[in-house]
Amino acid sequence: MRVKTFRGGSAKSVLEQVKAELGSEAVILDTQTRRENGRCVCEVTAALEAADAEPELDLEPGRPGWGQWHREWDQIKSHLYALARAKADLSVLTPRQRQPLEYLEAQGVADGALLALWRKLRADRTLSALAVLGEVVAAKPFTAAQWPQKLHALSGPSGCGKTSAVLRLALRAKREQAKAKVLVVNADCMQGKGRMVLKHYADLSGLAYAELATAADLSRLVTEHADAHRIFIDLPALPRDLDLERYLGLLGLAGREDACAHLVLPPHLAPEQYDAFLKRYSSGKTASLIWTKLDEACRYGAVVNLALATGLPVSALSFGPGLKDSLVPAERLALWRLLFKQELPDAAEAPARSGRFTH
Repeated sequence: MRVKTFRGGSAKSVLEQVKAELGSEAVILDTQTRRENGRCVCEVTAALEAADAEPELDLEPGRPGWGQWHREWDQIKSHLYALARAKADLSVLTPRQRQPLEYLEAQGVADGALLALWRKLRADRTLSALAVLGEVVAAKPFTAAQWPQKLHALSGPSGCGKTSAVLRLALRAKREQAKAKVLVVNADCMQGKGRMVLKHYADLSGLAYAELATAADLSRLVTEHADAHRIFIDLPALPRDLDLERYLGLLGLAGREDACAHLVLPPHLAPEQYDAFLKRYSSGKTASLIWTKLDEACRYGAVVNLALATGLPVSALSFGPGLKDSLVPAERLALWRLLFKQELPDAAEAPARSGRFTH
């Protein structure tokens, strides 16, 4: 499926562009009208089914037996979703609704997520697939305006890229407000390698560095660094007998109004791994998803699956091996490019689209 967004001063002129480039067989997925610099701009997203064309997009601690019960229930759910998905007749949808769903299915979006999207679209044939998808996959860009909290704790399983994400967020904050104090905190004091990496890059980049192990440490740290503009905390991977809610309480973060947690995950794990991680990393303090290692994946259905499973918005997108220009605040446009075109975000465009990261 070839998907592209056209822009112009009127709906008529934009539709003429669509017809000229994609032909009369193109279907309209979404239309939007907005004002930019005092001018009316019409934006139309259209698609053309073409088997030989590349997709294009210019867009948006439990009781005994508890674990066994969960595993059996997960299996039952997967069977139920598969049966329901088989009954979800895509032909009842309009072409502009059906084609994106077929594409998302090929990209690894789970039966449960597809069924939820199908139900919304079947109930209203005037809805566009992108509009419904936008309700499921929300974007809340990691900017000071959107995230005014001072303390940001990054959690997630081992190897998900938390330490790199902490440094990338801290460097972005420092770059946008050079004179501000940005503090990176290592809460994984038992891991020497991660500790040294964080401290090393903090020293090289002019970032303040501290360590944290207890609630008393947090209280002292916040007092000593009261002048810090932002504090980014690198949390360790949780052992099997500890969940995030309890751990945040042990660190003194659970009761702070100026703190929030972000779940960091790569997009290429198995569904069973995501299910297991979500059970342990679920917390009322978790406010967003940060997707890392985007360059190592070939499809991004997990972005939709976890958005539906957690109800959390995506706040940042991270990619590449370097620390510079390798993380951007998440926006709907970047998410649509990622999902439909497998196109990584453009860090050079991010400041213009997202605004400055200032306090």
